[in-house]
Amino acid sequence: MVPIVLLLLNGCEKDELDNVKADSFNGTIKAQVENGESYNSQISKVWALFDAKLNGNQLTGRMVNDSPFTDGGFNLNLPELPEQYLMNIQTFFAELVKESDKLEISNPEARLLDVDFFGISGSDNYVDYFVYANSGSKRSTCLFVYVDSDATVKGGNNVAIKLKKGWNRLYVSSDKITSNAPKDMKWYLRRDVQ
Repeated sequence: MVPIVLLLLNGCEKDELDNVKADSFNGTIKAQVENGESYNSQISKVWALFDAKLNGNQLTGRMVNDSPFTDGGFNLNLPELPEQYLMNIQTFFAELVKESDKLEISNPEARLLDVDFFGISGSDNYVDYFVYANSGSKRSTCLFVYVDSDATVKGGNNVAIKLKKGWNRLYVSSDKITSNAPKDMKWYLRRDVQ
């Protein structure tokens, strides 16, 4: 549900992936949300979903895991995702990058999927979704992605990604997608970073 509009690929640098690292992790998220305590009365739990759809204030999708929202934060353990739900790496990046046919993908058989994090009221109504982002004019937003095998993806100066099997973080800005973490990333409720 993170709205992403991205980039035309431009000139290639041959060693562009040399300085890029995978931002893989064990699936454990410990999030303290900026201004989170002000939402304690509105949000009682967090749902990690994929294929999420919103109809009014009712949210549906495939549940990955859930967590109570307490003291302005949440803790989630993301499990391995079932193979049948993963999408082909080319298809995944075609949704992020306008000229995805210009990407170089080291492992075109890799399959992956990202999950989103939703704030839910005590009566199971959708409140808003959480983003892991930084602020400022060059804002980056994080995608939490599960991949079934290692892969690298590059394209011009705009796309430089290394993925390790398991959970990874990708950082998307208006002009770049990378697996190198930018500075000052924090958890926010989406309405606080619009």
